[in-house]
Amino acid sequence: MVERNPLVDEWIAKAEGDWDWTELDVAMITSRMRDDYVYHLQQYVEKLIKALLLQLGQTFRKTHDLVALSQLLQHADPDWSWDEDELEDLTESGVMNRYPGFDTSTEELLELKEMAGRLRQALLLRLTSSP
Repeated sequence: MVERNPLVDEWIAKAEGDWDWTELDVAMITSRMRDDYVYHLQQYVEKLIKALLLQLGQTFRKTHDLVALSQLLQHADPDWSWDEDELEDLTESGVMNRYPGFDTSTEELLELKEMAGRLRQALLLRLTSSP
């Protein structure tokens, strides 16, 4: 049996740290905290995709672009696909909302959390079923 690259587990552990942050009760998230909350959602998905890429023996460049990472994943795993609009929403919200002029409403935050949750399930399933 092929031994798993230890970096895969490190990426997963880092991702889970981001997810833990998003387990806070949304009712407790102040408007000033929303940007960080969304950032951690984006970071979670980014790190899980990178873990899966490593598990599949792929390399990747430093990027926060979930669409580009998902496309790399699809080249390594042709059965993988995800709605690029959702990935773009998570990328833009996670990165751009950290700058002035961008805000996330509670409703948007809940939509992004739901998207990230579905991605979480799909990516964790692949991570546990891939060699």
